[in-house]
Amino acid sequence: MDCVSHRGDIFIGYAASLRWRRLSIDYSSTLKYQSCNGAKAKSSLQKIHFPKITDSAFQWSSKDLGINGIWKATVPPIEQLLYASDIGCIDWQCLQPHAKAEILTTDGNHLQGLGYVEHISISIPPWKLPIAELRWGRFLSNTHSLIWINWQGNHPLTLVFYNGVQAKDAIVTDHEVSLDGGKIVLSLSDSEVIREGPLVKTALAVIPGIRKLFPAQSLRTYECKWRSRGILKDRQEVISEGWAIHEVVRFG
Repeated sequence: MDCVSHRGDIFIGYAASLRWRRLSIDYSSTLKYQSCNGAKAKSSLQKIHFPKITDSAFQWSSKDLGINGIWKATVPPIEQLLYASDIGCIDWQCLQPHAKAEILTTDGNHLQGLGYVEHISISIPPWKLPIAELRWGRFLSNTHSLIWINWQGNHPLTLVFYNGVQAKDAIVTDHEVSLDGGKIVLSLSDSEVIREGPLVKTALAVIPGIRKLFPAQSLRTYECKWRSRGILKDRQEVISEGWAIHEVVRFG
């Protein structure tokens, strides 16, 4: 779940549960970013209470992380089965493609802006995912939303949703997303890195003994996450501007 203020300050929250063989881990974390102060991350392996979800509202609180956030949906959800095989599946639920969000923290910080919430259920071991490289992102403005998922590897996939509707003929790069043969283009500029490095040293560093739990191949997974200014054009005419959060993940 995330929130970006009008000036580009960011909150990203994660709440996850891992079950594999005899291993059972609850994991939650927050990542906050300001251009003037950089990124600050906090994680917990304490038993978590998953977010409360109603028809239009989503609330997540964590005493360990010192946050209380609420997201109020402005558009309907999106659901897509991204992959299915004999060994498992990847089910993606975009619970709130476009929301109004408010985050309060125990240190007195208050963040308001546009937000996004998704839930992913994966029943495939990470080292068996049919993906060599992943690009994901979301762009929100007051009037528009654009969400993209792009896989390279044994199971290539490109999914782009423009204002909740799946787009045709989409092309995704690190700096641009184009739809309908280039008629609609989202340009990403003024990008600032929020987090970068091997996952074992960034998002998953808090998990004890992780290097002994998973194969070396999965430990080499690398991520780079950006905040960028997005300009959306329709036939070269600017129709919307806002903030984007996007990333590339390279597996093994």
